[in-house]
Amino acid sequence: MGGRLGSTKADGMWKIVFHERQGPRINVDKTAPWLPSRQIAETWARYFIEQGYHVSLQAQDGTLERLIPGLP
Repeated sequence: MGGRLGSTKADGMWKIVFHERQGPRINVDKTAPWLPSRQIAETWARYFIEQGYHVSLQAQDGTLERLIPGLP
């Protein structure tokens, strides 16, 4: 499991997962739609990172790849 954009996991369906701090808890929002490729998911992830969000990529097999170190 990589922790950066461009790591080498096989293509398939991907989604963006948002991490948000709510008081002492961290809310994980997995309601984003599935995207047809990792490249598209990475493009959207870069956009949300630039907007200040903490995001991960979730592979079709359920594994999460954190893209920003640390907690939100």
